[in-house]
Amino acid sequence: MAQGGALRDLLVLAGHKQHLERERALGRIEEVLDAAASAGNADPLLAEAADGVRSLVASEEWEQRLGGLRLARVVLQRQVDDGFASDMLETCQRLLEDDEVRVRWAVGELLRTLSERLGIQVWERMSDCVLASIHRNFDRDAAEPSGQLPQQDAGSEIEDSGPNSGGEFLASLLQQSYRVEPPGTGEMRHATEGWKCLETSFRALQHMMEGCGAAFRPHLDDPLRQLIYRALGHPNRFIREACHFIMGSVCQLLEGPQLEALAPEIARKLGLGLSDNWSQVRYAASTATRTFMRCVAPYRERIFPLLVPHMCLNRYYVAEGVRLYSQETWRQVMGDSGREWVAKCASQVVAYYIEQSKANNHAVREAACACIAELMCKVDKEAVAPYVPRLLRALIMCFKDASWPVRDAACLACGRCVTAFPEESREVLKELYSLWFAHLSDNIFSVREDTAVALGNAVRAYGDEATARIVAVLRDTVLEARDQPADSQKYGSLENTTLFGVAAQRARANDQQLHTDKTMFSCGSLAPKLQRGGSCMDHGFARPKEPWEASDGAVYMIRELSAVAPAAVPEFLPALAELARMQHFAHAANLHETIWKQLPVIAENVGKKVFKPHLDEFLGPLFRSLACGHRLCEAAAGRCIGALRDLIGPGIFAGRLSDEQRRLMESSPDVPPPAGRFAVPGSHVTPQFVLTGRP
Repeated sequence: MAQGGALRDLLVLAGHKQHLERERALGRIEEVLDAAASAGNADPLLAEAADGVRSLVASEEWEQRLGGLRLARVVLQRQVDDGFASDMLETCQRLLEDDEVRVRWAVGELLRTLSERLGIQVWERMSDCVLASIHRNFDRDAAEPSGQLPQQDAGSEIEDSGPNSGGEFLASLLQQSYRVEPPGTGEMRHATEGWKCLETSFRALQHMMEGCGAAFRPHLDDPLRQLIYRALGHPNRFIREACHFIMGSVCQLLEGPQLEALAPEIARKLGLGLSDNWSQVRYAASTATRTFMRCVAPYRERIFPLLVPHMCLNRYYVAEGVRLYSQETWRQVMGDSGREWVAKCASQVVAYYIEQSKANNHAVREAACACIAELMCKVDKEAVAPYVPRLLRALIMCFKDASWPVRDAACLACGRCVTAFPEESREVLKELYSLWFAHLSDNIFSVREDTAVALGNAVRAYGDEATARIVAVLRDTVLEARDQPADSQKYGSLENTTLFGVAAQRARANDQQLHTDKTMFSCGSLAPKLQRGGSCMDHGFARPKEPWEASDGAVYMIRELSAVAPAAVPEFLPALAELARMQHFAHAANLHETIWKQLPVIAENVGKKVFKPHLDEFLGPLFRSLACGHRLCEAAAGRCIGALRDLIGPGIFAGRLSDEQRRLMESSPDVPPPAGRFAVPGSHVTPQFVLTGRP
């Protein structure tokens, strides 16, 4: 009796409005039922719980309907009563299109439990209802066709003839490619919002497929497969995501001769998902691809040309979940033969990489650049050589991109490619130099640094020829900071305003003008998309060049030059010292930070004998930076002092210092203790990190 009373109270709480209370009640009900089963008197309690379920699922409150569906799974996992199971199937039919999405999700989960317990009869009873829901909700009103051109006003109607009609039509096409959707309308709305009951109905289909297992195979006929294939190209990304998860179940159910016959078709469908603009869809397609590759293991080498390019590129995709999952899939499927298969599928891989380098999603273009560099540097050169000109042209287009991460990736990729194929790259070398030198003063520091890394690779490929070009440019740019106005901006013309505090954040969040009739953004699609590049320096934005940024880029270039052509560096050491003494502009500390981070590498590369005559020129500004008040600059100066001291020798270095400088060096927490052969036993040496560019 005590258990019965407790159960009645818990059945009430199972429909509570608060999620936590419902979950606690379900957990306690499971404990009560399991305890009764151990004592051999569970049947009365299960019957009482079943009656409670019937009451809850008939409620007008969605929380009670949700609790009832969850509780029904608990009951069915412990006892299968034909009458109760029949009632629950009727409930699933009634609530399949419930107004509350959480109820619809619970219906799918209950259908899985029913399928596991009752088998294929669940699908036979539910199929008409589920398929009717899918067909009824597949299309949505007011969806603008993808290929429709923007409407023209009467005064701007494009004529069918005339010398400029072709140009105007092209301009209209470009406008359509990068049009901004009004908020909450058109394809932008449908791609980011729910699509009535379609997603949950597909999820219910998946639950029944997986719950029935092998018994479902005869029912996975061509009409049902074609319905799933059609949904893989649905305009709504939630539908595409759900159906790519279903594709994994399809592969498992069809494993064997039937899957072998359908493998090429399925591989092409999965390839579309692996190329989707939405990270969630890519991830779903990646899970289905891993399942597919496991199911077709005996003959998967025949499938590789269809999927290897997509699998390879997603190892570099920006979304970490997709990237890590794809890397693990690659290891599982390819083992140690990945490079050989990429070489065998070179034509397909190259075509796919070039296609993805033109994608509307700038994150995809960035991944394509990294993949092209990998292809040219790591894969058999005889297999790749015929495609080098096409790949370089694709990289150059990405080098002119509106998105700086794409330009950054293309910049590094071009540097690696000229190292791997120096002669084949000569055809575009002039244009590459022009782009590299322009980006050496880019407003993003990592672009400046990576440009220097790429130019260093050019020196490795072309030797003195490249060195002469770079030295000529350095002579013109290294001291451009002399012309920097006092009101410098760290990021050129980009807005550099930050609001602090809760009040400022609340004011912005409640500003109606900022949040009314604006473009809809989404972290999934990275929309609105940044357009691809055009002419040599048309990167989609314009800004006045900041002279100090050109000098900053020159510092990185001197560092790279010191590694590949150290004889060319000494003439620039006095210029570096002059830069270190400059304090007339607002961001001088940022320039000094760069100098102090790179100077130890430069000094070590040119050698102690060459650097020592210039040491005194750096000591004054170096110790001034150690106490300048700019924490990043102070930290960089402290590490630089420690590195130069260990290079020159503590005794000789200390002899060059004034008493005040020596006291500052000994008292500053930013200066690490001696390292290497000068290390004091038991002292802790702070690791020194110097940026050298990303691979």
